[in-house]
Amino acid sequence: MFWISFEYAFVILMVLTAIFYAVFEYRMFRALGSVHLGNSIRNPLPSVSILVSARNEETSISKTIDSLMKQLYKGRWDIWIADDRSTDRTPQILAEYAEKFPDRIHVVTITELSPGESAKKNAIAKLVAASEGEILLLTDADCIVKPTWIRAMIREFEPGIDFVAGHSYIDLPKDRSNWLLNMQAVETMAYRIAGTAALAMGTPITSTGNNLAYRRSFFEEVHGFEGVSKIQSGDDDLLLQKLAREAPWKAHYSIDPEAFVTTQGKETLPELWEQRKRWASKTTYYAPNIVALLVVVFIFFCLISLGYLLSFLSFKIFLATLFGVLVKLVGDSCVEKRGLRLFEQQQLYKWFLPVEIIHAPFTVFAVLFGIAGHFKWKG
Repeated sequence: MFWISFEYAFVILMVLTAIFYAVFEYRMFRALGSVHLGNSIRNPLPSVSILVSARNEETSISKTIDSLMKQLYKGRWDIWIADDRSTDRTPQILAEYAEKFPDRIHVVTITELSPGESAKKNAIAKLVAASEGEILLLTDADCIVKPTWIRAMIREFEPGIDFVAGHSYIDLPKDRSNWLLNMQAVETMAYRIAGTAALAMGTPITSTGNNLAYRRSFFEEVHGFEGVSKIQSGDDDLLLQKLAREAPWKAHYSIDPEAFVTTQGKETLPELWEQRKRWASKTTYYAPNIVALLVVVFIFFCLISLGYLLSFLSFKIFLATLFGVLVKLVGDSCVEKRGLRLFEQQQLYKWFLPVEIIHAPFTVFAVLFGIAGHFKWKG
């Protein structure tokens, strides 16, 4: 009796959540077609402060700074870097750059961190307090930006826009093929595409801290990271969620290639697993309507994952799971294809199917472990 009831409950839930997911994917597909380039023509140009948090980044920080120093922006801009308790050569490298470019590069040294405080948010808050730019532009210490980066991101700040989510993608090695990096690049693109579509729908979900910009006045109005400072992740989209509660129309996603940033992928599966758990850990702190939406999607993914295991026990469950998998496959494929064209990354589509097969269970376990706090972070 229990098994029969379970079968019917499984089938009904799968059908309902699959329909919800299909409608959501259709809305995202439509929204991607409406995304446009920003065209702010403000004169004079706003002042910009680039903020970078660095901890033990001796292998990458020089390349990041070198790319930042090539900016073509004609307005006033400077770079503020937080040395967050580094124990390698990062402090010496930063000191050399600050000495060489005293009017452009400024270093804020952090020696202590309060118990339970998020290191990244603490560093950014200190950089905001020290800097003076009207627009705050953020990237990570292992990213490479284009000379047009500032100029292109500033163009997105049309009247009424307070928050601009920039696009970043994994820099794949040209001399070798790495299945983990390629699959990771596709999955990362899926997050970026979903974030772009959601902003276009007026339902901000996610952004990325390695290519982000917002007005200083916005950061001050929402009291910075107040209320979320002890959440280890979320220096990017938890700020977006604060905006989502009040005025989601004030956020915009940049699709300008001149503003794209390259980042480094994780070379090993354990590193990737820890990162994805960390990303998932903050989702319960999103705006209530966003949490409700994500809960339905999560249930859908749970049913697919469970269906993988139980299909051999029941033909009804097999059919329901097949229906759910097909709905997800078709919806994801359409959205991913349009998004990859939008961001000029069509070559990644050949890795779509391998990622799609494992996406639901991988996401489910990442969310469960992330929300439970079972993840590690640097330092």
